[in-house]
Amino acid sequence: MQATTTPAKSAPPKSYNFSLEDMKNTKIFNNQPASPLYSVVTDIKSDKRTDIFDARGNRLLARVDRRDILPDTITFPNRNGGSSINLSKWLQKSKLENGHHIHSIETAHGTYVWKSDADYRLALYRKGDMSNPVAHLQQGTRTQNFAVIMQEEAELIRDDVIVSFLILEQRLRISDKNINVGGGKFEQNRTVLGHHVNVP
Repeated sequence: MQATTTPAKSAPPKSYNFSLEDMKNTKIFNNQPASPLYSVVTDIKSDKRTDIFDARGNRLLARVDRRDILPDTITFPNRNGGSSINLSKWLQKSKLENGHHIHSIETAHGTYVWKSDADYRLALYRKGDMSNPVAHLQQGTRTQNFAVIMQEEAELIRDDVIVSFLILEQRLRISDKNINVGGGKFEQNRTVLGHHVNVP
């Protein structure tokens, strides 16, 4: 008699909650607010440099430098010999056949893609499978925290997910602010990460 095996169940998704809805100054935790996993700090004077730390050991994971004329840079102490690279080289913008703009990151476990559309403000997919997000933004409400929800697969690249999310969500907020200030036709044809979204 042939033995049957039961497929292993996937672990439930994890919620990475933000203490503040501020992509430049916040702490990120799983279940214990008093024990954050990540700490995000931006230089007060310049507002140009953001450091993302592993809060458990106060270890710098990434540093983002926003520059006015030259390209923005990112520095990973444990990659590229600790040298900074253009942010666009790590977080690469491209376009799908349907015209949607995406941002890709190369990780130790393959290429992953951030996309923004009507279903998700921000969602991460494995390249080649744009139907099932491995991580996505959960908007904050009265009953739930602003958070990044990660499937088990995304846990393997959690640091990359958190760093890239912080950068893209901050860009979205700047875009939202510019749209609200600009008004006029931009209210009718709003662009989110390069993807046009109709706004009522």
